[in-house]
Amino acid sequence: MPMLRALMSARNIAENLLATAGGERRLTDILHISELLQEAGTQLESEHALVRWLSQHILEPDSNASSQQMRLESDKHLVQIVTIHKSKGLEYPLVWLPFITNFRVQDQAFYHDRHSFEAVLDLNAAPESVDLAEAERLAEDLRLLYVALTRSVWHCSLGVAPLVRRRGDKKGDTDVHQSALGRLLQKGEPQDAAGLRTCIEALCNDDIAWQTAQIGDNQPWQVNDALTAELNARTLQRLPGDNWRVTSYSGLQQRGHGYRSGSDATAGC
Repeated sequence: MPMLRALMSARNIAENLLATAGGERRLTDILHISELLQEAGTQLESEHALVRWLSQHILEPDSNASSQQMRLESDKHLVQIVTIHKSKGLEYPLVWLPFITNFRVQDQAFYHDRHSFEAVLDLNAAPESVDLAEAERLAEDLRLLYVALTRSVWHCSLGVAPLVRRRGDKKGDTDVHQSALGRLLQKGEPQDAAGLRTCIEALCNDDIAWQTAQIGDNQPWQVNDALTAELNARTLQRLPGDNWRVTSYSGLQQRGHGYRSGSDATAGC
C-alpha cells in the first residue's frame, strides 16, 4: 500500500482518474484491490503466488465474502451521525437535531472570574458561585446551538419535548427553559407543555413549521398492495446505430465512449 500510494502521488493517478467520468468509482476499486493484495501478500511466499491468487479470484469470485463486496466510492450521500463539536465548520444538505432541548445542569461551582477571567472552584458551592457556573454552562450551550442551527443547507429539523428533570410529579412547568433552545423560545421563563407549544407556534412562519410527532403502535410496516403501480419496461423508441468505428485510446479518454468525428476517427487502436 505505501508503494502504491507513493506511485499514485508521483504520477498524479488519483487526480487523472477523478477528472474523468466514473473516476471516483475506479479509484475506489483500485484502492480496494490493493488492500486485498496487501492482506493476501502476508500469507503468500512470492509475487508470482500473489498474481496467481488475484487471477484465481477474478476467475472464481466469491460473492458471499464481505471483503469482495463493492465498496461505496463516497459516504457523502449517507446519513452521518456526528456531534455538534465535530460538525463545526461543515455543511450538510439536511440536518436533524432530535435531542436539541436536552441539557445538563451545572452541579459544580466551577466558573471563571468575571474580572480576572481566572478559573475558580468554590468547594463550598455557594449559591452565587453555582449561579455563575450555570450561566457559563448556558452560554456554552447557546454557542453550540448556533453551530448546530447553521450547519444545514436546505432543511433543519429540531426535536422539542416538554422535558421534566425532577422526579415524581411530571405535571406543571417543564425544565425546557433551562436549555439553550428553551432560553430562546420561552425567554428563560418556566412554562408548561401548553405554553411551550404556544411559543413554538408564535415562531412559525413561511420558513418555519412545526409538526406533532405521531406515537407509534409497534406494528411492522406493511406494503399497501392497492398503491403498488404496475411496472413496465421502457419501450425502445429508436434503432441502435450500426455506424461503428475503430477509434484510439486517446480519443476514448478525451471524448468518452461516444463516436469521434473527422478523418482521424479511423486511426487504429
